[in-house]
Amino acid sequence: MPFVRLHTKLIAAFLVFILIPIYGIGIYTYREFEHLLTRQIAASTSERLQQVNRNMEREFRGMVNAYNSLTLDKNVLNVLRNPPSSARDTIDRIDQMDQKFLEISTTLISNSVYLALIDNQGNYYTNWAQTPETYERIRKSDWYGEAISRNGFMVWEMNHDNYVHRSGEKLVTLAMQIKDRDFGQVIGMLIISEPVQPFLDMLGMKNDRLKNLGFIMDRKGNFMGEDPAGIAKVYPSIESRLSNKEATFSSDVHGDRVEVFTNYISLSEWLVVQVIPHKQIFNPIRQVRNIATMTLMISMILFIAIIVGISTIFTRSLRLLHIGMKQVEAGNLDVSFAVRSRDEVGWLGKNLNTMLKKLKHQLTNEIILERKKEQAKLEALQAQINPHFLYNTINTIKWMSILKGTESITEMLVSLGHLLNMSIHRGQETITLEEDLRNVRYFLTIQKHRFGDTIRIEEHIDPATLDCMVPKLSLQPLVENVYQHGLFINGGLLAIRSRIESDTLVIEVADNGAGPSPDKLDEIRRSIADNTLSGIGLTNVHHRIRMMCGPPYGLDFERDDTNGMTCASIRLPVRRNNDGHSDRRD
Repeated sequence: MPFVRLHTKLIAAFLVFILIPIYGIGIYTYREFEHLLTRQIAASTSERLQQVNRNMEREFRGMVNAYNSLTLDKNVLNVLRNPPSSARDTIDRIDQMDQKFLEISTTLISNSVYLALIDNQGNYYTNWAQTPETYERIRKSDWYGEAISRNGFMVWEMNHDNYVHRSGEKLVTLAMQIKDRDFGQVIGMLIISEPVQPFLDMLGMKNDRLKNLGFIMDRKGNFMGEDPAGIAKVYPSIESRLSNKEATFSSDVHGDRVEVFTNYISLSEWLVVQVIPHKQIFNPIRQVRNIATMTLMISMILFIAIIVGISTIFTRSLRLLHIGMKQVEAGNLDVSFAVRSRDEVGWLGKNLNTMLKKLKHQLTNEIILERKKEQAKLEALQAQINPHFLYNTINTIKWMSILKGTESITEMLVSLGHLLNMSIHRGQETITLEEDLRNVRYFLTIQKHRFGDTIRIEEHIDPATLDCMVPKLSLQPLVENVYQHGLFINGGLLAIRSRIESDTLVIEVADNGAGPSPDKLDEIRRSIADNTLSGIGLTNVHHRIRMMCGPPYGLDFERDDTNGMTCASIRLPVRRNNDGHSDRRD
C-alpha cells in the first residue's frame, strides 16, 4: 500500500470540491460583466460626447454666421468707418443697427444673445440697454484685451462675469476685431455673448443611471460645468492627461478610480470632458455578486461538512499519539507509540519512539555533563582574585601617596578607589542618578590626569532628576566612549544633560567631536535594534536597560550637524528613590 501524505489528501479534497469551481465561476462572471459594461459605457459616452460636440459647434457656427452677417453688411461697415457727427446721425445709426440686430436674432441666433458693435471712437451699438458702466466693464475685461492683441482672430471666452447685469448669469463670448476689407485697417470690435445655461443644457451630464461629472475646458485651463466643487476636486488629478485631444483613460481621484472621456471642439478649441466613477459602472452586477456570495456560502458549508468527515477518519491515529504524549509529559519516557497507519501520523509515531530512546540517552549524558560543569565552576571560583584585596591594596597606596605629598597621584587613587568600590558591590543593580554622576566625576578626574584639559566638561542636570533610579554604571561607558572615539580638532566639549519628558528620564552625553558619518550612524542604530552593538561597555548598558525596563527603553545615538554635536542618550522610566537615599554601602 503506497504512502499518501495527509496534507495531500486534504488539499486534493479542497481543490476538487470548493476552490476550483468557486474560483472559476467567480472570475469568469466578474470579467465578462466588467468587459461588457465597460464597452457599453465607453460606446454610449463617446456617442453622447460627439452629440454634445455637434450641438455646441452648431451654436458656435450660429455666432460665427452672425459675425459674418455683420461684417459683410456694407451699412454696418459704413457705420464703423464714419462715426456720427450729430445727434441725428447717432439716432439714425442706432435705428439702422437695431434693425440689423433684430434680423440676426430672428434668423441666425437666439433672442437671448447679447450683440455689441464698437467703433474706434468708442461709439457702440447693442441690442440691450446701454449704461456707461457697461462699456467700462467690457474694456477692462481680459478677453477684450486678448481680442485686441490677436489682431483680427476669434477669441472665445467661457464662463465670465455678465457685463450687462452685474448679478446676471455668466456668459460665453465671441470677440473679434473688424477690419476694413479695402484698406486692411481695424475699424471696430464685434462682441457676441450668450448665457452659459444653454451650453450646460447641451452638456447634459446629469442622468438617472450614472452619477457622472461633466464640464467644458478651454485652452487656458478654465472650465465650466454644473458642479464647480466637484470639478475642482477631480480636475487636479486628471489635468496632466487632458492635453491629449479626444482621449479616453482611467485615473485615480482621492483613492477612487474613474473613467474619463473627452471630445475636442475645434472651432473654439474647447474640450468636453465626462468623468464617470468606476464603481458606478458596476452597479448592474451587484445582484450577480450577491448571488455569487450566496453560492460561496453554500459551498463553504458543504466544504466544512466534508472536512469534518475526512478529519474524523484521519485523526483516530492522532488521538492515540495524544494519549501517549500525555504520558511523556508526566515524565514517563518508556512509552511506545503503537501507530500503524501508512501516512504522516504513522511516520510520526515511529520517529517519536526513536526520539524517546535518544532522549533518555541524552538526559543521562546531560546529568554527567552538569556535574562536570559545577566542578569546573568551583575550581574557577577558587582561582579568582578577591576584588576586595585589590581595593584594600589601592587604599594602602593612596595613604602612602598622601604621606609622600603627591596630590595628583592621591587624587587619581581616590577616584580609582571609588570606581572599584562601585563595581565590587554586586548586591544592588540600581542607584540614584546623583550617585552615578558622582561616579562619572571620579572617572573624569582620572581622564583629566591622562589627557589634560583638552576637553571641557559641562553639566546641565535637572535637579528633579537627581533622585531618579538608574542602572549602576550607566553613564561611565558613554563618557568613556567619547574619550576613546571622539576626534577633537579645536578643543573638545563634553556635555552631560538630564531632563524628564512625560514619564521618561532622558540622560544625554554629547560631544563636539568629528562624530560618525550618516552611514556609520545608521549602522550603529541598526546594531542597537539587532542587539549587535560593538563595544563591551555600550552593549552592557543597552542590554541591562532592556532587561530591567523593556524594549521601549535603552540606548540611542543622534547627530546634530547644525551644532556639530554627537549625542548618546539613555531613556529610562522615571523611578524615584522613595527612601531618600541609596542603600549602597561604600
